[in-house]
Amino acid sequence: MSSPRKTPGRPGRERHVLVALWMNGVFGHELYSGIHEWLIESSAAWRIKFVTMPDTFRRSFAWLRRIGTLDGVISHFGTESDLGEAADAGIPVVVVTPDGDGLTDPAHKRTGVFLDYAELGRAALGHFLSRSGFRSFGYVEHPTLSRWTTARGDAFGAALAERGLKLNRFAHRRFGGTDYAALGAWLRALEKPAAVLCANDDVAVDAVNVCERAGVAVPRDVAVLGMDDNPLHCGNSVPNLSSIHFDARKAGRLAAETLAGMMDGLPVPETPPRYGVLRIAQRASTGTVSTAGALVQKALDYIESHACQGATTADVVRHLGVSYALATMRFREANGKSILDAVMERRVEEAKTLLRETDKPVGEIARESGFSGAGPFCRAFRAATGLAPGRYRQSRESS
Repeated sequence: MSSPRKTPGRPGRERHVLVALWMNGVFGHELYSGIHEWLIESSAAWRIKFVTMPDTFRRSFAWLRRIGTLDGVISHFGTESDLGEAADAGIPVVVVTPDGDGLTDPAHKRTGVFLDYAELGRAALGHFLSRSGFRSFGYVEHPTLSRWTTARGDAFGAALAERGLKLNRFAHRRFGGTDYAALGAWLRALEKPAAVLCANDDVAVDAVNVCERAGVAVPRDVAVLGMDDNPLHCGNSVPNLSSIHFDARKAGRLAAETLAGMMDGLPVPETPPRYGVLRIAQRASTGTVSTAGALVQKALDYIESHACQGATTADVVRHLGVSYALATMRFREANGKSILDAVMERRVEEAKTLLRETDKPVGEIARESGFSGAGPFCRAFRAATGLAPGRYRQSRESS
């Protein structure tokens, strides 16, 4: 029987790790939970110094360096100057900041765990398309105008472009402050009904409040979706705010695993690992799911659970209880792909996981992923990834 691959960080020399996380939202708490879960499962011998403020991070970093007990850093914040000291000292660092991709430096043992922006864009669009038909789509940037706020908007725009749809963007005219009058005018000018994604929950709450003052009804005229799913923001918004909940636990697990490998002398991953969207918390600000949207969601849920058990397009349609023509039309309208495409994507993702995490042979992975045999599996996998399954496994091992 095949066994899981060895995970870096198994019992050995005790490691001293500085973990620096923002804890003013749900992401930081779940990020730390993911780190903790990985440590328990891997039995890694880590002694953690945990800090939550940038100035404390700097003091703790300096102190641990001075006494010679710092083997690695996981940073949710930090500047180039702060993290540069670790690089100069050869101390491995894993960055999980929103703009962390700008802080990576593999040559100096600094990498990161970053958001899968493409997945974010698709998830946001899918949420809106499951509601009643929108005539326009918008994105409100954060007033800091940071790299991450632009990247989130770009991802939403890319998902829309795949469907032949256009994104309207609201960019603040001054750094650090919301231009409420301009935002109100922009919201009023959108063709209604409009779907508006906001850079985070802070911005989304502002958008909801500005809509109220501008005489724009939420969600009837404008549906508003935030990001981060901070319960304090979402629950106190009127109406309550729908929000994208990122998979911070996965981010924490990836950060811990990556740092453990680097501290054990493994090379810095050529491609930083990424986390995605855990769920979208549905509340009143984006309205109710349309009949067509409910049908598509039912199909997606079935595909998620049964694609790797060999489910076909016919099985999905039978589960929906509607005609083949209606099921396939509604699915393509909402997702821009066929039911078969979605089934194959789910199978390939399962196969990727098995190739990364087990030593199982290709034939066995094909069966467990829902394919009829190794031949169809290899063809589908190469079409989706550009690599044969064996080559994909080798590339993941080398990184």
